[in-house]
Amino acid sequence: MPPSVLLSLLLASIYGLLFHSLFGRRLWQLPCYWLAAVVGFFAGEVVAVLAGVTLLRVGTVPLATATAGALVGLGICWFFTSPPATRAQRRGARR
Repeated sequence: MPPSVLLSLLLASIYGLLFHSLFGRRLWQLPCYWLAAVVGFFAGEVVAVLAGVTLLRVGTVPLATATAGALVGLGICWFFTSPPATRAQRRGARR
């Protein structure tokens, strides 16, 4: 396996695990966040290569756009996996 792929998997895994430690509420969200970070990271890499962006490269990994892709993927995953607020929580927020 090429070193750039290993570096990408390592960084994406760090992003997903860190996101879960900060925003995760349930254990079942952990694999979702990890997968969202990995898919988003590689999607960011693809976008950077197609657009020709060379901002903040580490070897052949475009770190800035790949990180942005991972954060977008994690945000989308958080939106769909976070539980909705209950009525009591909504009432308490109005006070």
